[in-house]
Amino acid sequence: MDIVECLRATTESSALKNEAVAEIERLRAENEIFRTALQCADVAMAGAPIWHAQHRVLSEVIIELKKTLASAPKAREVEPCEA
Repeated sequence: MDIVECLRATTESSALKNEAVAEIERLRAENEIFRTALQCADVAMAGAPIWHAQHRVLSEVIIELKKTLASAPKAREVEPCEA
């Protein structure tokens, strides 16, 4: 069972559990953005005829990645638990 499904299946409700689920989902979405950007960069590098063109196309991919990540939801600040 996936960790998110496991957390959701837990009967007790807590803010920490809800935050953990939200953070895992946010990180998964961010990872998918990174994977897609890397695949695009690979395609750009393989398809560009010369190094200069490769650099320009890769730069554009990275700029778009930064814009996408900037618009993604930020992680919430979590205060450490007191033991």
